[in-house]
Amino acid sequence: MFTLDTYLGHVQRLYVSAPTELVQLISFDSEAAIVQQLSQLLNSTPALRSTSYTSHARSFFSDSRPFADLIAAYLLFCRDAPPPDEADDPNALNTSYSLLEDCYKQADKLFAQGDSAWVVPILRSLTLTLIQVALKAGTIMGDRKLIKAGEAARLLSRPMGVAASDRSKETPSKRSALFFLVNSTFKVYFAMHNLRLCDTILSNTSNAVGGSFSEERYYPKSDRVTFAYYRGRVWLYQRRLPLARNELRKALGLVEEQAWGNTRLILIYLIAASLPLGILPTVHLLQEYDLDDQYEGLLLALTVSDKGNYVQVLAELDRHRAWHLSKGNYLLLKEKLQVICWRNLVRTTTSSRLSSLLIMTHGKPLPPSGPPTLSLNALVVTARIAFGDQSLDLDDVEGMCTSLMDQGYLKAYIMHSKALLVLQKSATFGFPPISSVHP
Repeated sequence: MFTLDTYLGHVQRLYVSAPTELVQLISFDSEAAIVQQLSQLLNSTPALRSTSYTSHARSFFSDSRPFADLIAAYLLFCRDAPPPDEADDPNALNTSYSLLEDCYKQADKLFAQGDSAWVVPILRSLTLTLIQVALKAGTIMGDRKLIKAGEAARLLSRPMGVAASDRSKETPSKRSALFFLVNSTFKVYFAMHNLRLCDTILSNTSNAVGGSFSEERYYPKSDRVTFAYYRGRVWLYQRRLPLARNELRKALGLVEEQAWGNTRLILIYLIAASLPLGILPTVHLLQEYDLDDQYEGLLLALTVSDKGNYVQVLAELDRHRAWHLSKGNYLLLKEKLQVICWRNLVRTTTSSRLSSLLIMTHGKPLPPSGPPTLSLNALVVTARIAFGDQSLDLDDVEGMCTSLMDQGYLKAYIMHSKALLVLQKSATFGFPPISSVHP
């Protein structure tokens, strides 16, 4: 017969012999068999006060009051959590969140104890459910600020600090929970569209995983993949494209080959980081991960845009505007690809002028008499054609050339008195490879 004492006895035996397996008896999934069993048991017997559960649990775990208090909070969760068929009810979500919050506060105290690395599986399970319920509550109740999710993220900060400061090199260790807690916090901040909060976490995490704790064996591979993905996305948001691309490539290299959905998700942002650097994916890769509809036309437009055809690039980008906006990449691509098109336009116009000079001298280069130059007035003419905008004037062209120089795409200076762009006297004529530029 299944009784409360029977359950506590099972927990007690695992606590002594195999504490890392306790997660089998302490699940926070409302559909889990153990939760259903305990719910039926505790709701079919006379209701006890919360203090009664606490004292009963402490009688079984007298040597660990924090663990006993966690068990007491867990029993209340199993008794009072709404059934799964009420999962979308706002009041039910509020109740579930409050119960999970109480459990988390007790788990936090337990995790802070000296020898408690065995708590990590329970903490992971509890964290996952807490964040899911908090985010769902915000969505169902139409809370754009996701207040409950923000509260949940703050709850994660204490165990995150404990995991980061763990100096044990044994396995399992508290440190193994670090990336999971960080990733769970990132999930909330991304849902809140508040990526500025990620900077401090990134800095603290980078410090914690440096030195002797940089070895991969301390952190589960799945957590490392997710961390690299989120860090890459943060840097992409900050327009730190080379860093973002390297981190997303790292995530792509770590992800399991059979994880098609995760690979596709990483590729969406890796491609967004790569295109402004002049690095294009293959059509085969796009087709393999069902991204050819969104990107194949854009790649073709970018190839044509080697002559500065921004109109076609923008048309292809706008064809899937809603999709790019939903991924948070539209403004980045529009901004950066426009710069690339201007750079290519200046380069193509310069090349055309130099080719004309070779024709005029019967294919023989003129003796070097100074750096190559380009008439800004000539650039105005080609820019109006390329961008389909007859309102472009000399000021617009000068402003864009100045921007290209500031960002490192163009090595030159402007001679305002003669409306000339004076280019660097080198083999590239002042146009370094796009991938080498770190704007």
